[in-house]
Amino acid sequence: MRRGLAGLAWLTSLTLLLLVYAGHRLSDATGYLGSRLLKDPERSIPAGDNVVAPADGTVLYIRRFHNGEVPLVIKNRTSIPVSEFLRFEDGSPRTGFIVGIYMNTFGVHINRSPVAGRVALRRWYNGPQLDMSELEKPLILSALIPGPTSIRKIFGLAPHQIVSDSSYVTESAREVLVVEGAFRCFVVRIADYYVGKIVTFVEESAAVEKGQRIGLITWGSQTDLIVEDDGTLEPLVSEGEYVYGGSTALFGRRSREL
Repeated sequence: MRRGLAGLAWLTSLTLLLLVYAGHRLSDATGYLGSRLLKDPERSIPAGDNVVAPADGTVLYIRRFHNGEVPLVIKNRTSIPVSEFLRFEDGSPRTGFIVGIYMNTFGVHINRSPVAGRVALRRWYNGPQLDMSELEKPLILSALIPGPTSIRKIFGLAPHQIVSDSSYVTESAREVLVVEGAFRCFVVRIADYYVGKIVTFVEESAAVEKGQRIGLITWGSQTDLIVEDDGTLEPLVSEGEYVYGGSTALFGRRSREL
């Protein structure tokens, strides 16, 4: 009888200990998650005639485009009209660059202005809000096992083959902020179906500084940047790189040959 009571007491103590440990771990996990989602770090804004990243995340693609068509294969198409990214045609650029930045769940979710200037336009497209969560798996794996990504880049291939079936890139809900400054920039913020919510800190006609906070997107999301170019811009980053909103220069002026 005593042996049975001692065993029950031991089992009860062990169960309570495990519950306390699980509660402690859960508290740590939720606290870490909350701090990451709410994290708003100060950033060093690079000086000079450049365009900075509007978000923290992995560069999925960076493409130069002409005649309003981006050479990016999505859903077996050889190119995508710029207007399809923006979800409006009036005033969409004909020539420039587009960069797709995937903001993972645990990253910083603040968006920043790519250039100093004025918010000339704000447009909203309330699309079907497709699921973006599947995109995180290959990105996380490539971060843990970078070998295949490096091999693809050596052979001149894109680091990731994850965009071709990602219909959310053109179809999901989005907000477009057009910032006119040294360059005309289109910040396209795409929301995730389940938990993505776009919050905007600035209104049309507002003046903004380069690297200024302009909003945030909750949880998994993507921010594309379309920059109109007169032929003087050159990319300073490549596909597969991780960039930081406000502090990573994506484009700079091409140096003139003497």
